[in-house]
Amino acid sequence: MVYGKAMVAEHAGVASEQPLASLAGYDVLRRGGNAFDAAVATSLTLAVTFHPAGGIGGDFFGMFYEAKTGNVHCLMASGWSPSGLKPGVLESSPGGRVPLYGPLSCTVPGYLAGVCEVHRKLGSLDFGSLAAPAVEHALNGFPAGQEICASTTAALADLPDAAKKVFAPAGRPPIPGERITQPELGRVLSEVARDGPGAFYDGWPAEEIRETLTLLGVPTDISDFKDFEPEWVAPLAMDYRGTKVYEMPPSTMGATSLLILRILSQLPMKQTGPLSKERVESTMRAAVAAYRRRDEMLGDPHFTKIDMEAFFRVPPPPAPLASRISGGDTTAFSVVDGAGNLVSGIQSLFHHFGSRVFVPRCGIFLNNRGSGFGTQGPNAPGPRKRPLHTLSSMLLERDGRPYMAIGTSGGDYRPLQHALFVTNAVDYEMPLEQVVAHPRFLWGGGDLLLAEEGYEKGDTPGFKTQWLPMPGKTGVCQAVEVSATSKKAVCDLRGAGIPAGF
Repeated sequence: MVYGKAMVAEHAGVASEQPLASLAGYDVLRRGGNAFDAAVATSLTLAVTFHPAGGIGGDFFGMFYEAKTGNVHCLMASGWSPSGLKPGVLESSPGGRVPLYGPLSCTVPGYLAGVCEVHRKLGSLDFGSLAAPAVEHALNGFPAGQEICASTTAALADLPDAAKKVFAPAGRPPIPGERITQPELGRVLSEVARDGPGAFYDGWPAEEIRETLTLLGVPTDISDFKDFEPEWVAPLAMDYRGTKVYEMPPSTMGATSLLILRILSQLPMKQTGPLSKERVESTMRAAVAAYRRRDEMLGDPHFTKIDMEAFFRVPPPPAPLASRISGGDTTAFSVVDGAGNLVSGIQSLFHHFGSRVFVPRCGIFLNNRGSGFGTQGPNAPGPRKRPLHTLSSMLLERDGRPYMAIGTSGGDYRPLQHALFVTNAVDYEMPLEQVVAHPRFLWGGGDLLLAEEGYEKGDTPGFKTQWLPMPGKTGVCQAVEVSATSKKAVCDLRGAGIPAGF
C-alpha cells in the first residue's frame, strides 16, 4: 500500500507543497505562534517560492477552526472582475467568453487582503515577523524547488521577456537548486508588512496594475482595488455517516463536493472495496450529476440568488455531459497547533503563471480567474463580479470537534477530489496518510474517466478510461489531523512538499 509523507508530532504541525514554506510555518509554531500565525507565514512564503501557482496576484481562501470558541470561520478573498468588464468588451473574443489567458482573464487580486485579514482576526504575533521569511526569500533569493521549475518549464514560451529575466535568467527553465530572486516583489511585500494591505490596494501597486490592464484594453478603475474587501462567510456543512463535513459556499464549488457526498450517502459504499469498479462507477455518476447542477445553479451570490435547498436535492443520475473540466496550478496547505486550532488554506493564480500578464514594477503575475466565467446563466461575466471559483477548503468534525483539515490543488477536479478524501476517511477508515496517497479517479469532462493505476480494471459504463501512472498528476493534497495524543501532518507524494512539526 502506498502512503503519503507523514509526520507525527506531539504539539503542532504544518504541511505544504514547498519545503521552505513548511519551515516558515514550523518556525512560527516553535516560537509560540498559533496555527493562524503559522498559516500566514506559510502562505506568504508560498507566494514567493511557488509564485507561478500561488503568487500575490491571485486569490486566497481558508477554513479555520478556533478551538477556544469552538467556531469554524470561513474566509473568501476572491477578487472581482474590473468595472470595465462589460458585455461589449467581450464581443471580439471567440465565443463571446473570457479567454483563458490575457488581460481579459484578470480579476482584482484578493490574496493580500485575505492573508492580512486572517492575521487581523485570528493572529497573535506581529505581522511583520510573519512576513519576514517571504520578504527575505524575495529580496535575497531562494533555491528553486521542483514545483517552480516544473511550472516554469510548462509556461516559459508564453511568458513576457520581463518575467523570463526573473524566472529563467539563464534563458531556460531553472533547474532545482538554482537561485531565483524577486526584488520587486520583495519591495511590495516589505511595504505591506510595514503598512498593511492598504499599501497594496490604496498604493502604487494597485495603480501599476490598473495602468497595465487599461493599456492592454481592459478599462480598470483604481476604486476596483480600493473598494475590495475579503468576506467572512458561514461555511456549508453536512453530516456524512456521522462525520460533519465543512465546505465553502458559493462563489466556490464547495457545494458540489457536498452534493456528491449526499448522493453517495444513499449508497452502500462501505460494502464496496476502495479500489473496486463499483466504487468508481457510483462515484462518477454522482460527480457528473453534481457538476451538472453546479453549471446550472452556482455563481456569485452577490449577483445571483442561489436556492441551496434546491441545489442539494438529489438529482437522478445523468449521462456524461460536456462540462468545462480542467486542472490548474494551485497550492494548498494545512496547519494544526497545540491548542487544536486547525487551518486549511489555499491560494492560486489558477493556471501556470495565471493570465501570463506580468507587472514588472511589482514583480507579480496577475491571475486568470476571469476565465472561469461562463457565457450565460448565473456565472456569466459582469463588472465587479466574482467568477465561479474552483478553490475551496475542507474540515472534518467528529464527536462535536473538528479534527482534520485538508486541501488540494486540482482546479475543476477539486469537488470530486474532496469527496474521495471524505469517503477514504469515513467509509474505508483509512489513516490520514492513506487518505491523501490513495489512488484517485477523476472526471475529465464528457465521457473521459482519468484513473490512477491500482483500481480494478474493467469498463465503467458511459466512460472511457485513461489510465495514469501512480502517482499521477491528479492534484497535490496537504492535510493535518488532531488525535487524543498527537498531531499529524501529511504531504502528498504527488508533490515535493514536506511536513514539519514538533
